[in-house]
Amino acid sequence: MDRKDFLKNCLGLCALSMVPVGLLDSCTKTSTAPTNVNFTLDISSSANAALNTVGGYLVSNGVIVIRYNATTFEAYSAACTHEGQQVVYQPGSSQIYCSRHGATYNPTSGAVTGGPAPSALTKYTVTQSGNILTIKS
Repeated sequence: MDRKDFLKNCLGLCALSMVPVGLLDSCTKTSTAPTNVNFTLDISSSANAALNTVGGYLVSNGVIVIRYNATTFEAYSAACTHEGQQVVYQPGSSQIYCSRHGATYNPTSGAVTGGPAPSALTKYTVTQSGNILTIKS
């Protein structure tokens, strides 16, 4: 091996050794939940039709609203507390799930049930009056 090939190989290995550091650094971010939440959703509106079915959910104003059962709606910050990826509700497994690194949350408390999430999702109050849901901090 000549000097030129040796230097190219060394530089290539040095560059590759920096990749894991960059990936680890990107995994240390956390997210912040919306504050001063105060909005309404009309569940008779076609835009909110997902909430007419048990297990249905939607995201509005940075908040995930879930129809947990026939009479219960739950609302949490929609950003995973690990890196801020938007979470989804999985009614089949009864969990809130983040696809980025596999964090899972309890759908009735927002508590972390698995994965790298450092803290629970922020829970918001949901009240129903007829077809109108009010979501508040």
